Amino acid sequence: MSGYLKDLRFALARVFAFPAYLAFAGVVALGAFLLAVWFPNLGLIAEVFRGSQAPLGAKLGIAVSLLGGIATNFSLLSAGYTVAIAVLLGASTAMIVYLLQQRRLASAGRNIAVGSGGAASGALGIGCAACGSLVLGAAAPFAGALAALPLAGAEFGIASVVLLSASLLLVGRSIARASACSLAPSGSTQQR
Repeated sequence: MSGYLKDLRFALARVFAFPAYLAFAGVVALGAFLLAVWFPNLGLIAEVFRGSQAPLGAKLGIAVSLLGGIATNFSLLSAGYTVAIAVLLGASTAMIVYLLQQRRLASAGRNIAVGSGGAASGALGIGCAACGSLVLGAAAPFAGALAALPLAGAEFGIASVVLLSASLLLVGRSIARASACSLAPSGSTQQR
């Protein structure tokens, strides 16, 4: 495990040394967070922006005030894993893009697939205490079954954090190995 953490530290330093990747990760994380917090009120937000004659500043004020839902609609646990999912999703996505742009697909293909799967799993866990999981809550018959779980569906959020963390470790390992291979003298092989 310490090897994976060492590789992750190396990969994070390498990728986020570029401000563009840091900005990209921030935009993805912010987008995921906004979606999670605004999801219970998407109809209201759409009505305010489409149907209201209010000035744009007032419309934006309503949207910003709805961000307070993280404190009222979310339990401490669901707010915590929602923030964690957003941050991990942003970092993982930026690192996957970095790998793709470095054209290291031959050695990183499997880990990119796992990383993308981990990123997709983040959608399963995002949701508030009132409406449950964002994606699983949309399946009405399944939503009732979430209440029967010991944490009322929060298990999916926790699992998403675990899967996103694992995908981040795997993508970090791919970046570290690809970097080590590009730095190795030609004709030599280097094992990690």
